[in-house]
Amino acid sequence: MSDSDPPTFNRPIDPTKTIIERIKALIAKAESSPFEAEADAFMAKAQQLIEQHAINQAVLHGADPSSIGHDRVPLNGAYSSERSLIWGVVARANRCEVLNHSQYRSNKVTELSLVGRANDRELVHIVASSLEMQATRRMLDIDTSRGRESAVVQRRSFLRGFAVEVSDRFDRARRHEHAASPTARAAAQTLALATDAVDTYLADNFQIAPSRRRHNRLDGAAFSRGRRAGASADVGSSRLGPNSQGSLPPG
Repeated sequence: MSDSDPPTFNRPIDPTKTIIERIKALIAKAESSPFEAEADAFMAKAQQLIEQHAINQAVLHGADPSSIGHDRVPLNGAYSSERSLIWGVVARANRCEVLNHSQYRSNKVTELSLVGRANDRELVHIVASSLEMQATRRMLDIDTSRGRESAVVQRRSFLRGFAVEVSDRFDRARRHEHAASPTARAAAQTLALATDAVDTYLADNFQIAPSRRRHNRLDGAAFSRGRRAGASADVGSSRLGPNSQGSLPPG
């Protein structure tokens, strides 16, 4: 380097960005794997990294309510109410919350508000969008001609079953992580404070009306198939494209 060259300095590495890149890399490997078991293993590792990262951040920085905000997520296409359940499951697993927005007197969800800390919201976008696409792909494989209920009821039931099973998987993984790690147990109260901060943000920034009670009809067989699909779900499926929901059947 000559005397005229400007000095160069090593920039500090952002550990959060590094973790997120590792998670994206695991999901990319899952996308490219033709083997379901291998893809599932990549998914499990990605979620493990997410949980470990949250624990480490809680130990180092506390609850950090300063970065809490919200993103708007458009939800176009059919079965939006059921697909929003998947976003809600992933959000709650990562200390965020989802609010559903719909038009007056309509049960169709047009948009979501994703509330949480900035890093958590980024991870929810990565995981939920991939899970949503995988669920809708598997839903389309159902032979609806063999069910007792209509095709719409079967598909709605499948997506609800999928969301329930994924929620159970997240809960089991979190309990295992917290039971096995002394650091996780020490961080549990701080993580709870982060969740409380999200609740405070919701109360301060949104007017939440009581939910209208609704009794959706379900198909038991399709619901069970959805749970089985959720049990082997790989969040490394292709990302949602801008027109990806246009080909879904009506619902």
